[in-house]
Order: sequence, then structure tokens, then C-alpha cells
Amino acid sequence: MAELSLLWPGGQPTAAWDVSQEVIRDLELEALVSAMSLHRAYREAVRTVVFRLCLDNETIRSRQIVLADLQSNPLLAEKLKELLPLLDELTQFTYRQVGVGSPLHEVVARARELELLAAILLELEKAFAAVSVPLQSSGLLALRQKIAAMVRDRQFQEMAQDLPALLEALRSNASVTIGINLDGRLRPETAVLLSVNQDCFTDSSLLERLLGKGIGEGKGIAPIHRPPVAGGERLDPLMAPLFQDLSKVLEKVSEPVARELKKYVQLNGRFLADLHPEIIFYVHALDLIQELQNAGMSLCTPVIVPAQERVCRVQATYNVQLAIQRLKAQSTAVVTNDIEFGEDGRIAILTGPNQGGKTTYMQAIGLVQVLAQLGLPVPGEEARISPVDAIYTHYPVEERLELGTGRLGDEARRIRAIFEKVTRHSLLLLNESLSTTSMGEGVYLARDIMRALRQIGLRAVFTTHMHELAAAAGEINAETEGDSAVFSLVASKPDEALLSDAGHSYHIQPGPPLGRSYAEHIAARYGISDEQLQVLLEERDLLY
Repeated sequence: MAELSLLWPGGQPTAAWDVSQEVIRDLELEALVSAMSLHRAYREAVRTVVFRLCLDNETIRSRQIVLADLQSNPLLAEKLKELLPLLDELTQFTYRQVGVGSPLHEVVARARELELLAAILLELEKAFAAVSVPLQSSGLLALRQKIAAMVRDRQFQEMAQDLPALLEALRSNASVTIGINLDGRLRPETAVLLSVNQDCFTDSSLLERLLGKGIGEGKGIAPIHRPPVAGGERLDPLMAPLFQDLSKVLEKVSEPVARELKKYVQLNGRFLADLHPEIIFYVHALDLIQELQNAGMSLCTPVIVPAQERVCRVQATYNVQLAIQRLKAQSTAVVTNDIEFGEDGRIAILTGPNQGGKTTYMQAIGLVQVLAQLGLPVPGEEARISPVDAIYTHYPVEERLELGTGRLGDEARRIRAIFEKVTRHSLLLLNESLSTTSMGEGVYLARDIMRALRQIGLRAVFTTHMHELAAAAGEINAETEGDSAVFSLVASKPDEALLSDAGHSYHIQPGPPLGRSYAEHIAARYGISDEQLQVLLEERDLLY
């Protein structure tokens, strides 16, 4: 159990679930991770947080408050970001495997760990002391208290006072003096370590000139080799005992430092190392939030309501993935839509033309849910959201020939697997499901699925070209018991803008499916209506 956490009050996850690989792929969550962590070194930390979603309302609210505190105190947030390189290094030392390296290595590593710990704690103490807006989050308040207690601790103060001299004692060993005996042909025969020095040799000596010049093609005097790296050149037999002696001497030099460091055995940065990925998540989330807001895109902190309410209401939302792409292209134009899932309807059948924004809208719903349960702001002007216990997606995939079931059979198998796990508190996103069979069969199967979803009572979106299915929403509600109504949404309703060459509007609105009427508009637009084709055939004298 962690000592303290900025993500999980109490130090460890209580109610959470891991996002499936299918959802990661279909919602393009890796792109969200990349947008939040431009440096590859931090992506795994961000990924670990993003792919585990919180189900507990109080935990989500606590994260919202942490983020609000950091937004209200930008200097504190900036200091946390500034200290990330030091935290990276501290984490490596804290989690290192003790006892693997030489005693000298352990002394140096421990000294550096304490040096980093002292620097980070003192910087954070100053940053917390300088906050301009009082902190409200329990996580940041606990962190401030922990840092203040450590800095005031007598042992820490003694360590901070003694450490510079101890580090100087280690770092002052800059060179060694070696005595070399030569044979009759002036080749190194034996060597002995004479002294360890605090100064580096800077001037070329006679020995250097003799041993370092004119060597090659079998001429000159044999060189003294450097100690090899692992897997590198073989160590010269002459030098092997020399470097062993050097290690022993340096260990003796470091012994006084080692004895002093043992006094501070209780001091460690474990809690900072545990907080390291959480700090990475928050500071990079803040960067993305700031980038979107600077571009004029609205974000709001959702009101988190009990899971039992099964609601998701967001005013003027947009697909955050699309927004990020637009920012990269130096464009801020995004289409906004409302999300309304609640007592009046939780199961949407979304119809409309190709390229009309159906999949983009459905993905936006999934991303809103992910962001909300991470404790982050969501795209929109106002939001009220219940957490879900899982997100399930059913998107078109390549036919798996090894199953021998065909595309429809594969689709059916995947849908059945979802129904074996889904609950009334889940979110289901079906994208053009059952499109691999005939329209009649597809509608028949889809109606059965809609009835089952209504009985379960979950939130769901089904994007489809089956206008007959959307038109039957009222019939499905009438013939099936349940408290989650099926309703029709339509993408890009035909209007003057849509029917012009300007293209689709990408707006999503409640309403009956467009069906045949829309197709007739499109046919007329491109000159292929029945009337237009009859005129053309008559002009070409091709009428039968």
C-alpha cells in the first residue's frame, strides 16, 4: 500500500477496472496518451493511469479537486513539472536492486539518492509555502504535510548539513598514480597503485608520450588498456590486478562516507518514487487542458452522480481526439453536439449518411466517459455523468478465417461475448454491427439485440444504416419491458447547407431516420433521380 496518493485516497485503488484492448483500439486511447505525453519516456506512466478507470465517485471527485488546486496554483504545477527529471533519477535509485553492485557502487548510489531527495524536498517545501490559493485536495494537503514533517526532522536536517562534505569526499578522488616496471625492451611488465589524488593530470608526461605515440603496425611500445565494458574487449592481464587493487583502495577511501551514510538509513524517497507516475499524469494532463483552452475549446468539470442514475448529459461536446488532430493542423474548427442519456432514453440508434459524423460522435461519447472517470475535464460547456463499470465496443474487424464462421458468425460471436459480461451500469458502443448480412436479416437480429439492451437497462449507441430499425424504436419500447428507452438519433439532417456542395453538417439530433427522403435528396443532388435519369435517356434516345 502506498504511503499517500494523488489518484487514490487511501493509497491504493478501491473500485476500478482496466480498459480492454478492443476499447483502447476503437477509442484510439493511445493517441490520447501520446497527446498527454509528448516525451516517450513518460508515456508508460500516463498509459498506466489512463487505462485503469475509477468507478468510485468520491475518488473521481478527489482527482477533480487535485486538478483544480494545480490549476489555481500554476507555480506549484510548474515546479512539479520542473522537478520531473530529478524525480526520474530519484526513482531509479530508490527502486535499484541493493547488493548487486560493489560496496563502492552502493555508497555512491546512496549518496546520490540522498542528494536528490534533499534537493526535491527543499524545492517542494518552498513551492507549497508559496501557494496563492489555499489547497482543497486531501492528496496535496497530505503531500505538503509529509514534506514539511520530513524537512523539519532532525535527522534530515543533519543529513542536509553533512551531505555536501560527504559528496565532496567522494568526488574529490579525481586520479590515481600508477608505478609501472618495464622489461628490457621497455614494455610494461608489472604495475602497482601508488596513490589516489584529488587533482586530475593535465600535462602530457614522458610516459604518455612513450606509450601513446607511434603505436601501430607492430611498431612502438605496448599500450596500457582501459578497463573494458561488459561484452567489450578483453582486459589486459597486466591491468586486471591493477584495477582490482584500485577498487579495493577506493572502497577504503569511501568507508568513512559509508559509515556516515548509515546514520540516515531511515531517510528515503520511496513515497516520492510512488508518486512519480501520478505527478507525470497530472502535469501532462494540465498541458493538454491548457492547449485546448488556449485554442478556445470549451472544457468543463462534470458533476459526477451515482452510477445508479445511469446518465450522461453533456452540452456542446466534441470529439477530443479530433480536436487534438485539428490543433496539430493549426485549426480550431470543431463541430459540437449534445449528449443526452437518461430517463427519457439510454439506447440510441444513430442513422445517417456515410461521412456524416456518426462514428466520430459515438467515439466522442466513449472519450467523454473515459475522461470523466479519470477525474479530468470533459469537452463541453456543462456535464452530468454517472460512472460506468465497463465500456464495450463492437467495431468492424477483419474476418477471422481460422474460425470458419464467416463475418456474420464472427460478429455474432463477439456480440454474445459482450452480453455475457455487460451490466446495467455499462456503456456499449456498436458501430455498423450486423452490416455483413442482408438488410432484412440485419434488422431482425438488431431488433432482438435492442430488446435485450432495453431489458438490461444500460447506456448504448448503435450506429447503423438500418433506417427500418430506427423507425421501429417506438415498437421496441412498446413490446419490451425496461426502464431504458430506445430512441432515434440522426446525423446530418438535410437542410440547405447539407444539400449544397458544402457537404455534411455533422450535427447529431433526435429525430426519425431520414431513410428514403434523404436518399431522394442525395439522388437529385447528383442528377440520378428517376426523373433526371428518364430525361437523360430520352435525350439520348435510349428509352425502350
